[in-house]
Amino acid sequence: MKQNASAVNSGRNMVEKFWGETDYPASEHNFYHFPPIRSRSCSLIFGESDAGRSDWCEYWTVEKYLRDRIPFEKCLSICCGFGRVERTLAKLNVATHIVGTDIAPKAIEQAREKAAAEQIENIDYYVGDLNTDVLPENEYDLIWANGGLHHIARLDLVVPKLKQALRPNGMLIANEYVGPKYQQLPPRQQEIANAVKHLLPRELRDNTNYYRLGKLREYQQGRSLRARIAGRLVRYCEQLTEYAVPARFGQIWQMSSVENFLAYDPSESVGADRVIPELKKNFPRVEVKNYKGSIVLYVLDRFFYENFDVRNDSHRRLLETLFTIEDTFIESGELQSDNAHIICSC
Repeated sequence: MKQNASAVNSGRNMVEKFWGETDYPASEHNFYHFPPIRSRSCSLIFGESDAGRSDWCEYWTVEKYLRDRIPFEKCLSICCGFGRVERTLAKLNVATHIVGTDIAPKAIEQAREKAAAEQIENIDYYVGDLNTDVLPENEYDLIWANGGLHHIARLDLVVPKLKQALRPNGMLIANEYVGPKYQQLPPRQQEIANAVKHLLPRELRDNTNYYRLGKLREYQQGRSLRARIAGRLVRYCEQLTEYAVPARFGQIWQMSSVENFLAYDPSESVGADRVIPELKKNFPRVEVKNYKGSIVLYVLDRFFYENFDVRNDSHRRLLETLFTIEDTFIESGELQSDNAHIICSC
């Protein structure tokens, strides 16, 4: 038991550290915030093409689902991180009083500072762990879960707590990754992802071999014997890369292992596959709007996002082609949507 408790504490410490230092919404170089992809997501979820504003998801959720009910009296935002969602909800007049909670003390500290800097006074933040915290019953009119539920292992315990914390006619809104646990894709999905990776041109595809060649080129600029040997190695590797067809047309995309997830954030996607089933089990009305990502989420990486040029016609057409491929496999039933915007009503 002591060993098990130690492992739990170690995992929690890793999660606190990671999410106290990581603020994904602050960057557009990821699936959820990259402008061309978020425009597609906006269309799939809300039937709207306007995703120009950074708060597009909260804004359109309010416009489509909450306009006649705001302001709510009290809103709880779970896994709130650095507080962007709560500040957005406050500016949209979603609730008179907003409470934000997160497991990472450093994130909560910054959330408080950012709210104070923007002179927003109706948000309270506290550090908490939904896995163990007791939530007051009939306390909130609205609960907002922005990418938080898929980080919870025991959703069978947490979702009922969230439901009980809502008042009659309360709502829970979730925007979530709902793919496989720890993103362990089935073989067919891996096969398709690898094939799609081959479609990316070199300037949009992170290639470790070419990265290493670049480092070697930097090294060979010196005049030492080792530098001259490195220069010969560069030319040799370039020849191999040019003519070794099996290496170029084999596996160039590899799924991240469970061990990799456990090494940096044991909570990432731990409950993803249970999000929709548990919500449907506990709420009488659940509306799910899928926004896919079954290929694009996994294949495109930071290298792609940083080098994609929205002014480049070929880049834009390529991304549209990837969307079409993803749509085709989902419509055929070979793939499922791995992301969803979910509205739950009591």
